[in-house]
Amino acid sequence: HSGSVSARIWRERSAAMGKKAAEKKEEPKPKVAEAVDEGPLDEETAKDLAQYDLLPRITPFLDRHFVINMLNDARICGIYKAEDVTRAVLDVCYETLLPHDDVLGWVEEMYTNISEPVPAKWEEHKETLLESFQESEDKVMPLLKILEEEKKVEKIQGFKSRAEMCDEFEIGPDVVEELPRYAKKLFDAGRYDVSLKLLKYYMNMPQAGTAFFVIQHLGSGELEGERFSSEEDAEKVYKRYEGELRAEQGKQEKGAADASKAVLLTDNDFAERLFFGRNRDRILDMRVWWEKEQARKQAVDEAGDRQLIWGSLAAAILWGSSDACDEAVAESAKMIVKMDEHLENSKAPKREVLLHRTWLLHWTLFAIFRLDNTEAKVLDFFLSEKSLSIISLSCPHLFRYVGACLILHKRLKHIVKDTVWIIHHEAVSYSDPITRFLLALYTEMDYDEAQGELQRCEQVCKADYFLKPHWQEFQENARLHIFESYCRIHQCINIQMIAEKLNMEAEEAELWIVKLIQNAKLDARIDSEKSRVVMTKAPPNVYQQVIEKTKNLAFRSTMLVSNLEKS
Repeated sequence: HSGSVSARIWRERSAAMGKKAAEKKEEPKPKVAEAVDEGPLDEETAKDLAQYDLLPRITPFLDRHFVINMLNDARICGIYKAEDVTRAVLDVCYETLLPHDDVLGWVEEMYTNISEPVPAKWEEHKETLLESFQESEDKVMPLLKILEEEKKVEKIQGFKSRAEMCDEFEIGPDVVEELPRYAKKLFDAGRYDVSLKLLKYYMNMPQAGTAFFVIQHLGSGELEGERFSSEEDAEKVYKRYEGELRAEQGKQEKGAADASKAVLLTDNDFAERLFFGRNRDRILDMRVWWEKEQARKQAVDEAGDRQLIWGSLAAAILWGSSDACDEAVAESAKMIVKMDEHLENSKAPKREVLLHRTWLLHWTLFAIFRLDNTEAKVLDFFLSEKSLSIISLSCPHLFRYVGACLILHKRLKHIVKDTVWIIHHEAVSYSDPITRFLLALYTEMDYDEAQGELQRCEQVCKADYFLKPHWQEFQENARLHIFESYCRIHQCINIQMIAEKLNMEAEEAELWIVKLIQNAKLDARIDSEKSRVVMTKAPPNVYQQVIEKTKNLAFRSTMLVSNLEKS
């Protein structure tokens, strides 16, 4: 039985999304812990790098699927003992992944690496979870068949209520509510693309109204003198009174001489007649109760929406990490912005919002450093004033990645100076070779120190999960920062000296500078006889001077008023 269920996991991709059956004969492999193997580190280097490792600080803010990939990368990297990391990976996998046959094959390989047999608990775990998956799949199958038809999918957005949609398609509300749970199970099975699309379908569906929410959560009780002991009974009562009230609304509309003066039933009117129509003596008490139920529904809806966005973001990132898909990159950026807007308008306690924003900043690292390309709005969010404030307050270790963004992305030159100023003020909270490189270059103007920190950056980047794929680009851009900074304060630059600053040979440095002048269109020339670079000083830009002098005017005014009030 478990074998057929395992195979069905992959077949349902086409059934759920309305695509044709896959042409390939072999079923896809699970996307689990794919790490880049650049060779293990020697013991002495691993010991030195351990002081810069951020894995213990970052993983508490990540989904377990992210943690699996990061732990597997740490196992290959060699900073920690391979056997210890392997056991940690297996523990997280046991609590996270849906153990279908492909995952179990990978788990068996992992246990072989530590010379141990696969514990019997894995097979029992497999039977339990796959049975739960099968039940969820069977329950949601009527809705999946509806989602196969494009016309019906287009029709969904036109419904005014969840009840109207359920009546039209002849499915129960519990089937609709099962869809996100089924998407979560697909997510645990490694089907991130399918999970993301199912969650998008669910978020586009009309939400249940307040009255229906109350009935769903009553469980048992009394409604207008009629007792019910199950959700099904409550739904019947709801539908009967809904029919009566909608008929009354139709009469009001038909009998109104002027359509603009028609007295239509609002949600509150509907709720009042549904719950209080035959209990007028209790209407004041019941109205207070109803307002509380509305507030409770709003809180539940907000938390539910937040969970859906988190799930969609995780699925998009993991899909993009494994399949290098442009659609996944776009969806990741979209969900990051959507979560930012959601938290901006959230009525949750400030401490809870701060925690969610801290999580979001950590998840954004994957969208910036682990996907094929980075959208500008993701970088703008990560380096915004609000995000930098959150980093300073709750996760200063992320300043490593703030510094890396400034170096890797040339379009951020206009914010380097102000951002390095913030890094300088937070140096007491966090410091590493990347942040110290920027401080040495832009705050202290110490080029020897910057060169030394850049050499240390190499090992830090190569051992860092996020920065490992970007070392070559990081080194190239860091040298560019050094050269541009040096050019700003020197008119003639000795090539041999700048080669030493860039940790390059003289001939290599000269070729590098020639290409830089050509590509960047610098106003400079090389004097080969004297082996030097001659910079032509550009006249000051009046507009830029005005911007520089006035950009902090509001901040300085605020501080001045504050100081005057204190005095």
